[in-house]
Amino acid sequence: MRRHWFFSSTRAVLAGSLVLLSGLASAHPLTVFTPRPAGVAHDPGTSGALYLNNRHIVTFRTTLLGDSPADRVQLAGAALAQALQASTSTPATVTHSAAGDSVRFEVNGRTVFFLVAADAGTPRPEAALPPATRDVQLRLEKAVVEAAQLRDRLRITADLAICLGASLAAWLLVRTTLWLRGLAVKRLHAALRSPGTASRRSRLVMALSEHAHVICRLAANALAWGAVVLTVDAWITFVLMQFAWTRPWGEMYSSWLVEVLHHFVSAAIASVPGLAVAGLIFVIARMVSRANAAFMQRVQSGDIELAWLDAHAALPTRRLCDALLWLFAVAMAYPYLPGADTEAFKALSVMTGLMLSLGASSAVGQAFAGLSLMYSHSLRVGQRVRIGDTEGTVVMLGMFTTKVQTALGEDVFLPNKMIVGMPVRHLQVSDGVREPDQSP
Repeated sequence: MRRHWFFSSTRAVLAGSLVLLSGLASAHPLTVFTPRPAGVAHDPGTSGALYLNNRHIVTFRTTLLGDSPADRVQLAGAALAQALQASTSTPATVTHSAAGDSVRFEVNGRTVFFLVAADAGTPRPEAALPPATRDVQLRLEKAVVEAAQLRDRLRITADLAICLGASLAAWLLVRTTLWLRGLAVKRLHAALRSPGTASRRSRLVMALSEHAHVICRLAANALAWGAVVLTVDAWITFVLMQFAWTRPWGEMYSSWLVEVLHHFVSAAIASVPGLAVAGLIFVIARMVSRANAAFMQRVQSGDIELAWLDAHAALPTRRLCDALLWLFAVAMAYPYLPGADTEAFKALSVMTGLMLSLGASSAVGQAFAGLSLMYSHSLRVGQRVRIGDTEGTVVMLGMFTTKVQTALGEDVFLPNKMIVGMPVRHLQVSDGVREPDQSP
């Protein structure tokens, strides 16, 4: 069954490659390609772009002798086609010469187009004309050579065979990579389960007993699929670069990938100083938070007595200080985070704040109610209270809920927002009889 699937998939890949590449090979070699769908209004900035077999030659930006840039493109395309048709037996030569304020480009002695200083598209076109002439010369020479390659059927056949071999090699490499991934995962799982490894590295195995297999599988998958992506990328670039018709696409693909990697690495390196500053801000905030916690714990335990802060209000004061401290730290570190000045980051921050404000309105109300109970001294841990139908001892006074333990040993969690709107009665025990003490 696996052998049948192997040969079927191989035949499908080879057949698809043959159809695609034969279609590319049978394309007319002298057609000037302009990447604009018929009937769609073209952009004036790119209407003067001249292409030969997908290869960009030059962009005309000004009117010359009454011909618009679009007209110059049509005239140059027709002249290129005639010049290349006349040089089917001998290799075409590209030359250029000065013609007054313009540069004449010739293919086998035939004039194909003129380049003027205004076509450079720079603030000082006179100074940019010589380098623009050299660039156009190189692109035109490359396009002429590719046009000759499109007429060489023997070369096309050889390139087709090379691409088929490269496709088969890439497919085998992908299959081998995935097979090695499965083998490596099995070996790692077996090594983790072996008693010898457990006896030699008992502490490490005990620490990773629940997650070691998942970590190994994820690492193997990441490495394997990374290798697969690189293999497919190299295969696509190689196949596109083999044929003259698709070679410009291969060059664009390679340059695009290099630019993306360069931008990623540059951005990562440039973000290191900002991340260091943001990390330093958070480290300082952490140190201040720990100092505040130690101070408030001493106030809460009674080691330090303050006239403006009693022991029962120390815990909510600590929480408020920590919240303000971390909000201030985030505000200070925000400009140093990577991408903080981009519109996407700002939009994400606004959306996150809106979601939190809509979804956490009830939680914020509960928190303010809890702070109100703490600072008003309406409830204290250890007091016996009656809140509505619930009677018991306050065990925990939290930010969002209050825990009351009844005489039957039941734990009742009451929302702080509900407690604020209800009468709270403090009970005292006198000769076994509970009497209400106060009702704030």
